Amino acid sequence: MTRTAHPVENAVLASLLMSLGISAPAWGAGFELPGNSAQGIGRGMALTASVDDSTAVAHNPGRLAQQKGNHVQWSHQVIMANETFTRAKSKVVQDPVPGTNEADALKPSSNKTPLFPLGVFAAASTDFGMADWTFALAGYGPSAAGHKEFDSQGGQKYMLTKLDALLAYASAAAAYGKKDQFGIGATLQWAMMPKTDMSLVVDASTGGPQNPYYAGNDAVATIRLKDMTAFSAIVGGWYRLTETLDIALSGRVMPVEFEAEGDLILVNDKPGAGANFSQQQLSVTNSKAKLAMKLAPTASLGLRYRMLKPDGAESMDAEVDLVWEGWSVLNEYNVINSGKINLFAAQDAPNVKIAKKWQDTLSVRLGTTYWYSPDFGVSLGTYYEQGATPLDYSHLDFPSFDRIGAGIGARYKYGPVSANLSFAHVEQETRVVEEQWGQVQQQRPLAPCPTGCSGFTALPANAGKFETSYEMLSWSLSATF
Repeated sequence: MTRTAHPVENAVLASLLMSLGISAPAWGAGFELPGNSAQGIGRGMALTASVDDSTAVAHNPGRLAQQKGNHVQWSHQVIMANETFTRAKSKVVQDPVPGTNEADALKPSSNKTPLFPLGVFAAASTDFGMADWTFALAGYGPSAAGHKEFDSQGGQKYMLTKLDALLAYASAAAAYGKKDQFGIGATLQWAMMPKTDMSLVVDASTGGPQNPYYAGNDAVATIRLKDMTAFSAIVGGWYRLTETLDIALSGRVMPVEFEAEGDLILVNDKPGAGANFSQQQLSVTNSKAKLAMKLAPTASLGLRYRMLKPDGAESMDAEVDLVWEGWSVLNEYNVINSGKINLFAAQDAPNVKIAKKWQDTLSVRLGTTYWYSPDFGVSLGTYYEQGATPLDYSHLDFPSFDRIGAGIGARYKYGPVSANLSFAHVEQETRVVEEQWGQVQQQRPLAPCPTGCSGFTALPANAGKFETSYEMLSWSLSATF
């Protein structure tokens, strides 16, 4: 990180913002687990060419053309986010700090609120009596854990202590097609980010050697952002090549561009273990922060084989999808700040650029559904997906590491009513970040490295082991009338 000379108070605010490593709850391989569909997670999210319910609004609007009549659907998904960070022992010597124990910082620190139950997808569609057209409205959130909380005295404290993030898409879609032949469609989306709050601990010490685990002047910083008016578009289509072979293509062709605004707040850390700043010192006068964020374009190619019975009914299908997501658009964040901070004297807040170095990702997905009867089917699937986060930038906000997922699901139809129930497990690679290479940096702007840092230009906050895995339970209920 390049450091320049600022007034002391400017350096403090810049440090706080840079430490936050602000992440949007925006949703692709970078931040999201493959999901948003009870039908999909049971078959490894291989459904670009086979999605046959209202989640086609998100996954391939061209497939909506197959839904005739009037259709309503409610889907719900619960995520269990198992995330643990174990701080590596630092080469930098830790000074004694009253109320702390160095051994505690080296213990595994886990997400204390792993259950996130807010994965909703509600939709309605109709053909208005037209043979070749279908229209749909939908509202849904991403397949991600939008809340997590860690111990403010744990080994991850200088990286993350708490995250609250919500995002929703209000969608309108239209599709045209000939049943059992082809379909094309488009979805226009109004993206809303009502809340993204992110907190971590910052060292406000004014001198002496820098400590890797605890400091006598620690404080908790939270940045709060929101934007209710961003837009996006998804297009998709499919074509029946032969009686048993379908091909499909879908993607987000209009990336979401948020212009998020918010503010910064400061509070004291755990009593007896951090700073004891006054409320006046902790205040940020007329605090404002702006951040432009672009969410990745995507493209999904699907090839589907159908096994047919003598009467033409489908007995099973198998699909393979290749999914690309362009997360290299997130090379950095540029935070525009205004207001005055008062830790020591009123000073203007500086602008900050935050390097993220995200990468494009590829995913291969395989899935199948076998129909034991016209009314009951069982699905299986698996996928491999690259992570967007480079090793040295590994973080706990939205860990996007190489992952493997496997799912199982059941489908049942009773007259006009259909139900899906699916479960998936996602295992991410265990990552170990060496202290000499870690790029998520502990901030101490009043007495920065290299003084007292054993040769480091900045002490890494993400040196250690990341262990992450997820469980997803999803169900849906729909009716056609």
